[in-house]
Amino acid sequence: MRLSLCLFFCISLSSACAQHWYKGNLHTHSLWSDGDDYPEMIMDWYKANGYHFVGLSDHNTFQEGEKWVNVPRVPESRRTFERYLRTFGPDWVTYKKGANDSLRVRLKNLQEYRSYFDDPGKFLILKSEEVSTSYNSKPIHINMTNVQNLIRPQRGNSVAEVMQNNIDLVVAQRRLTGQPMFPHINHPNFYYAITAQDLMQLRYERFFEVFNGHPLVNNYGDGKRDATEVMWDKINTYFLQQGRPLMYGLATDDSHNYQFFGLEYSNTGRGWVMVNAADLSPRSLIESMEAGRFYASSGVELEKLIQTPTSISFKIKAEPEVTYTIQWIGLKKGKEKTEIFREVKGVESSYTLAEGELMVRAKIISDKPKYNPFSAGDVETAWIQPIAKLQTPPVKPNVVPLPNAHAHNDYEQSRPLWDALDQGFTSVEADVYLINDTLFVAHEQPTFTNPAHTLENLYLKPLTERIAQNGNQVYAGYKGPVYLMIDFKTEAESTYKALEKLLQNYRSILTSYKGNSPKPGAVTIFISGKRPIETLKKSKERLASLDGRPADLGKKLSAQLMPVVSDNYANHLSWRGKGEMPDEQFQKLSQLVRKVHAEGKKLRLWACPEDPAVWKKLREAGADFLSTDQLELVREFLLAKP
Repeated sequence: MRLSLCLFFCISLSSACAQHWYKGNLHTHSLWSDGDDYPEMIMDWYKANGYHFVGLSDHNTFQEGEKWVNVPRVPESRRTFERYLRTFGPDWVTYKKGANDSLRVRLKNLQEYRSYFDDPGKFLILKSEEVSTSYNSKPIHINMTNVQNLIRPQRGNSVAEVMQNNIDLVVAQRRLTGQPMFPHINHPNFYYAITAQDLMQLRYERFFEVFNGHPLVNNYGDGKRDATEVMWDKINTYFLQQGRPLMYGLATDDSHNYQFFGLEYSNTGRGWVMVNAADLSPRSLIESMEAGRFYASSGVELEKLIQTPTSISFKIKAEPEVTYTIQWIGLKKGKEKTEIFREVKGVESSYTLAEGELMVRAKIISDKPKYNPFSAGDVETAWIQPIAKLQTPPVKPNVVPLPNAHAHNDYEQSRPLWDALDQGFTSVEADVYLINDTLFVAHEQPTFTNPAHTLENLYLKPLTERIAQNGNQVYAGYKGPVYLMIDFKTEAESTYKALEKLLQNYRSILTSYKGNSPKPGAVTIFISGKRPIETLKKSKERLASLDGRPADLGKKLSAQLMPVVSDNYANHLSWRGKGEMPDEQFQKLSQLVRKVHAEGKKLRLWACPEDPAVWKKLREAGADFLSTDQLELVREFLLAKP
């Protein structure tokens, strides 16, 4: 029975059997801000203690530029310096001695010391920052992992708005640079500044610290305020109802103190994450964490962990004479609070969501006292990330459909598909890769196959449910087309073959064609990227059309075969919205619009400046779609009175 269960899991999630676990801490401080040791000494400790990656996240700064620190004439500070000098040598350490036994040390930049520690496949330093700001004296700290450009702390008119303003800068930087990065909310109970209700309001936030090793963060709450674990379940109960991706829980050191140890200090080794990634690179680590392929720990380690969309199975790396209690904590349909579904003792366990159960996570509690604990009496623990059944959120009332709004790279929104539908968008875009006969949605080639991110699970199934809710239409009463643009990132013919097979299961909601004669459906699909043009031209029956290019104009390709013509904005226009648009550029745009419209097609220019001045000129010239990542701003623009 156990062999067949493992086989089922491995077939369901092919990468699960080949597990590559990497241990990391994402919240650490040095003398570049308010830590008490040198960056190299800190990295040396983590590397020597079995960690594979670390984010050195000093407050509102990078380890860049010229920085000297004064070393106080107190024994502990001088001992710290002497250890640093002894460990790395006088050829590495730069310092100056002055009058009255003064001592100054130049701190090494990240780029200087990174090469000393980075070791492919063995150790990686992630460029990070802890953005530290506040609202009404409430401290608000957010870690930015693998951020490339320094984020300046933002303010706002509420706790949630302050967090959102800073999160939005990370999201914008990720889109601009193409580099993987993510924010996570630090120690919400630090001075009880952040509540579960604050966190429920956030967009694009997938992580928070369910455990933090700093002595002032109140992980366990008090008689009046929630523990972070209680907050975690409240947030995910709400996110499920809203159709949001789940919030995942991190454990971190938040280490500041490396010379003194005890309950009153913030020390290393108190909390970390274990990530099952394809390799030790920022992209693989972040992609795996965003898929929930990790667990948080303060000491308990796992021998294996296998997760599918509806089940979790694991085996503990058991220590002699240590007892483990496993709690399966979840949410039932119709309930507002989580409960313990099952509690067992042992070293391995599995759970499959039953009918009427929406979400489950596991907590493993050992009876082994934690060395140098966060709080007296702590025992080593692990938190396995929750899984949940996909939920279709309720229809938002009074949504105005927007015939000219296209959600560019929609899958990168906080709620793929649902955010676009709540804003009234009538066109959404999904990039797909064909892997093992399945179409996966992703901007870059995925490092593993995530069942939750298939085209079917992210778009076709949810659209079918929404159409059923709305009387066989995406928007009740809306007669115009709603487009799903599928951008092929893999070879055209094989990808189309897989798509054609998949779409047969959704024929009832799709526009279909016999030759060039369409039978309108609730959703019209057109293919972009690597396009199987000749195959679709020859098809007698099909469920998809093509995204055109300006070069396709004049080739007698019908509007039924090619309903939309798309191109990069920069291929036609250089104006970015500043000052008046040059007349020759407006005329060039207008001419392109006329050529597209003459063939009964719609024009979409992608990679446009996200600027109302640009949108105004596009609409003035007659361009059909505004292709955007800024859904709310485009909705407001299109609904505004002229």
